[in-house]
Amino acid sequence: MAVFKDHKININHLLGFIPEALIAHLSVNTKIDHYAKVLHGKKMFYLLLYGLLENEKLSQRTLEDTFNDSVF
Repeated sequence: MAVFKDHKININHLLGFIPEALIAHLSVNTKIDHYAKVLHGKKMFYLLLYGLLENEKLSQRTLEDTFNDSVF
């Protein structure tokens, strides 16, 4: 992902290309929020996208650290 970091794009700008209604529709259809108490589908999607863009190596531990970071 080092190549992507050289580009000047904001994550909020990137998320603006994905309609909010589409994320809500996918959450309902996949029933991802059925058992979730803390981490809902929308937040999980944002976490994965943010983790892909910001971390060199993506793992559960780096996602956990990212989720607990105040920036996220």
